[in-house]
Amino acid sequence: MILSGTRESGAEEWACPTCGRRIMFRWPPRYEKLVLDHGDVNAVHVGGKGGLRVSGLGVAPAAATQVPAAERDWLRDNGIEWDGTSA
Repeated sequence: MILSGTRESGAEEWACPTCGRRIMFRWPPRYEKLVLDHGDVNAVHVGGKGGLRVSGLGVAPAAATQVPAAERDWLRDNGIEWDGTSA
């Protein structure tokens, strides 16, 4: 979620550039949340005001040199291709 603006009341408008969800927040002690546009109701949204923008997550296996030999042997013995050495 990206902070789109702040109203005179102090409420903040947040928007998701991917799914179109828009909400208004008022922080404690007068907490309030108002959904303006639902967007994708199944999406997980995060946000922050510190200038950090999360845009995705990448997952990759560790390099073969980072996996102990005993674990690479176990993977190979169980038919799991890890570093190009399984039979």
